[in-house]
This record gives sequence, C-alpha cells and structure tokens, in this order.
Amino acid sequence: MGFLYFVIMIGALVFFHELGHFLVAKAFKVKVERFSIGFGPKLFGFWYGETEYVVCALPLGGYVQMLGGDFAEAETIEPEDRERALLSKPIWQRSLIVLAGPVFNLILPVIVFFAFSLTQSTVPPSVVGDTLADTPAARAGLLPGDRIVEIDGQPVRYWHEVLELVTPRPNETLPFAWERDGERMEGSITPESNTANEDALGVLQVTRGQVGIMLHTHGPTIALAGPDTPAARAGLENFDKILEMDGEPVKRLDKILARVRASQGKPIKIVALRPEKLDAEFGHFYKQTPITVTLSPAQVDGQWDAGFVRAEMVLSEVEEGSAAQAAGLRPGDYLLSLDGKAQTSWIVLIRTVHLKVNDALVARDKDDKEIPTVSFALEYMRDGVKHTTTLTPKITSYQDEFQQDRYKREIGWRTILDSVEPEEIAVPLHHRAVYGVKLGVDKTWEGLSMIGRLFVRIFEGKVSFSKQVGGPILMGELAARAGEAGAASFLWTMALLSINLGVFNLLPIPLLDGGRLMLFAMEAIKRGPLSFRVRQITAYVGFVMIILLMLLAFKNDIERNWDRIVDFIF
Repeated sequence: MGFLYFVIMIGALVFFHELGHFLVAKAFKVKVERFSIGFGPKLFGFWYGETEYVVCALPLGGYVQMLGGDFAEAETIEPEDRERALLSKPIWQRSLIVLAGPVFNLILPVIVFFAFSLTQSTVPPSVVGDTLADTPAARAGLLPGDRIVEIDGQPVRYWHEVLELVTPRPNETLPFAWERDGERMEGSITPESNTANEDALGVLQVTRGQVGIMLHTHGPTIALAGPDTPAARAGLENFDKILEMDGEPVKRLDKILARVRASQGKPIKIVALRPEKLDAEFGHFYKQTPITVTLSPAQVDGQWDAGFVRAEMVLSEVEEGSAAQAAGLRPGDYLLSLDGKAQTSWIVLIRTVHLKVNDALVARDKDDKEIPTVSFALEYMRDGVKHTTTLTPKITSYQDEFQQDRYKREIGWRTILDSVEPEEIAVPLHHRAVYGVKLGVDKTWEGLSMIGRLFVRIFEGKVSFSKQVGGPILMGELAARAGEAGAASFLWTMALLSINLGVFNLLPIPLLDGGRLMLFAMEAIKRGPLSFRVRQITAYVGFVMIILLMLLAFKNDIERNWDRIVDFIF
C-alpha cells in the first residue's frame, strides 16, 4: 500500500504541475508535442490530436515537450510551424507558460481541500467541550456544554467558525453570546496572545489568539478530590467509570456534575466499572469490574457536591527512577498547578512543559550543544492536603531522519485519559464549498510561511540545507505514513509537497522553471534573444546542478534507511 500511496501522490503532483504548462501553452497556441508523466522508457501512451500523452518508467517528474523549446534552434523548425513555436512567442507569454507549473502547484492545495471539504457532510458544533482554568473563557463564565452562538456580532454554528474568529485576533476584546439550558448569555472575552516555538529549532513559531476552550470534553471516568468526600464515603475510587445514575446512562463528566448539583442532596444510585490492572511485561492492560454504590451529595459553598475531579489530572503511575519520582510524586496525586498557573487539562499541562523546554533549547547559542536544565514549580494534592515540589524533566537528544538534533522530554508519569468527541451536526453544501476554498487558501499560505521560515533558518545556520534534501525514498515514506494516517493527513501531506514542488521549481537553476525565467529576464535586459550556445551552456550547468542535488538526496535517503537496507540484504 505504501508504494501505491507514493504513486498516487507523486502522480497527482507531477500531473497538475505539467497541466499548468500545458494549458497555458495551448492558450497561447504553442504546439505541444508530448505530455509525459515520468521519465525514461515509455510504458504506455496514446495520441490525441497533435500531442502524444505518455506514462514513463521513472515516476520522479514529468515534462511538456513544446515545439521550439528553450534549447532548440529556430532554423530546425519548419516554416509553417514557426508561429506555433515557443521561441516565436513574446517573453511575457513564455514567462506565463513557465510560471504556470509552479502556480498550479499552489492552486492544487485549494482544489484538494475544497474537494475534501465537500465530502465532510457533518462537523462539530460550536459547543464548548471543556473550559480551562484561569483563562479568558473561564473568567467570562463559559462552562462545558455551553453553545456559542455569536462572536463580535457574527452568528456561529460550527466549531471551526469559532476558531476562525478567535485565532487571528489576540488581545482584541470580542463580544460573545452563548446559550445554556435554553437561556442566552452575553459577555466580552479578550483572547490571550500565545506565541510559541512549535519545534526545538524555532522554525514553526506562531502567534495565536486563545480563550481557553476545547472541543473535546471529559468522559465519565472520575477521580476523587480526597478521602473525606461523599464519593469516597460511597465507596468510589480513582478512575471508576460511571455508566448510570439512577438508571439513566451518562457519557460526560459535565452531565455527572450537573446531576449531582441538581440532586438536592438526595441519594443517587450509581453503576460504574472499576479498572483492575493486569500484570503484563509488554503493555498496560486492565479488566473492568461492575460495581453499584449509593452516593449522598454534600453541600459545599452553596452547591451540592460529590468530590469528583477530572481523572486525567490524577496520576495513575509513576515510573521508577523517573523525574516524577525524583520530585516525590506518587500514583493518586492530584495535579493542581504548574509554575503558579492552574491546570485542568493533561494535554495542556504536557504542552506547557513541551513549549518551555523548546524555548530553553531555542534560546541557546547556536554553537552551544549543552542541554539546558528546565524546572517547574508543581502544586498537587495528596490525601486532601496540598503540596509543592520542583519537577525537572529529563531531556535527552537524538538525531532524526534528516540528521537534525531532536530532543525527548521524559517525566515518567501516566494518567488515564477519557475524552469524548462531540456529536457532529449536518453542514449545508454551500457552506462546505465556501469553507473548502478558504481552508485551501489558508493551508497554502501556511505551507508557504513554513517553507519561508525554513529558508530563514537555513541562512541563519540553524538548519542544515544539505540534510533537509530528501529523495524518492523519503517521499515514499511520507506518502505511506500519510496514507495510513487517513484522508486528512494524506491530503495535507500532498498539499505541503505540492507547495514544496512549486517553490523548488522557482529556484534559479537552469532547466528548472526558475532558471528558465532567469533566462527570459536576461533576454529582456539584452533586448534580444540569447544565442543557442549560451542556452546550451546553461542547460549543461543546470543538468549538473540537478544531478548533484539528486545524488545528495539519494545519499540522505540511504543514510536515513541504512539499518533497514542492511537488514534487508543480510
């Protein structure tokens, strides 16, 4: 399947690139003699009109062969065909023909995401799955289960509309309106500015507006705030999964808490599953035992409460010799805050650790190879008593497939995650079409920005250009991984590779589109055609440069896969 994904992806990228050249050439009445996908010996093909369409043995590119190409001599062209030769066309037309290939590579992501969006007949609604502690949304009073209906005067119905209105507007106060139990509520929320390095090289630095809400919500797995709580007295334990309350099924933690608040202190019959760990050397396995208990809520601060907390913030395991154990942590500890900021989401907590470590790595001098020490002030609760400790993750380095330095952040703790996806709602066709175009444009710009930042880091010396070059083996691996990960991943990888192909072809290397445009610019400056000898020499130079790049790419591919090659041979 991996090879099939590779053929589909490369075939689509090459076809669309060459289609750009072909269509614009036809529009300017240039005779196209051959449209080829691949190089080398012809596998199969057919004639349609004056053009031969072929598929060749080496699926690593393609070409559109036009009459009177850049390296042809005018004298060899028949007089009746000279008006249709590429050489006879004005510079602006030839430039557009050449530019059309890379431009079509930038158009392809728009088409891909447009088509993908049309297939998504349902999407998540604008319902808050979770509100993170000490965030603008929490301070404004937004709760899990609230449906956002309006932002800055614009009605919203889908989750992606919320992100589109909030993400690009950090530090800007936005009027919000939301519904809770059929009642409309309003307030103003100012998204916090979050600028972070997405990787240890600082290549993917982005700034976003965030209000502190999440799409997914907590499932019915619960943990206890302490031993002296109604839930503990009822016989419930950490990581019990509640199935029913008074005979009614429950699937979300916020619904469980709502049932407790509405109980007026009356006993609630609860049916739950209790996990029991099974010994295994090769994984973590649990069996589920049904239990039935009667819970009697108690009143706390004017509300009925059971002492439930989010299970994901309670540690289920602490590894021997780990950073977590060195900090004095134990299974059952309830994590409260990190560096003074309240934590209610395991994913956010781990991301906070990840980004602070990355910032420390990026802040080093580029010649400094010493791994920095990064520590956090961690507050947690054990047996109903708050404690503080210093957590220092273990940071180790390794080299990735591009021979670039990468880093692992090891803490050695685990929890049990129970996340529930929202029930999706239908989307009208016209909305999907508009959103698909916008998504394609946004993704194309995102890809261009990513490549631009990568070039900046290369010029700064923080990223090795020679190690970034990849060949067909790498492209095959990327295509296979993306295909196995699903349609969305495959399309995003195809879009990113298409953008890379478009940018690469614009490099001023003879034989590439950018090199041809450079020759046209020289011709315009000279105010006359370049001699055949000059064009021939540039072709030789371009051929040598491309061969060197291909050799470098194959070298990197072999180095990245050397162990697998040895295993395969021996």
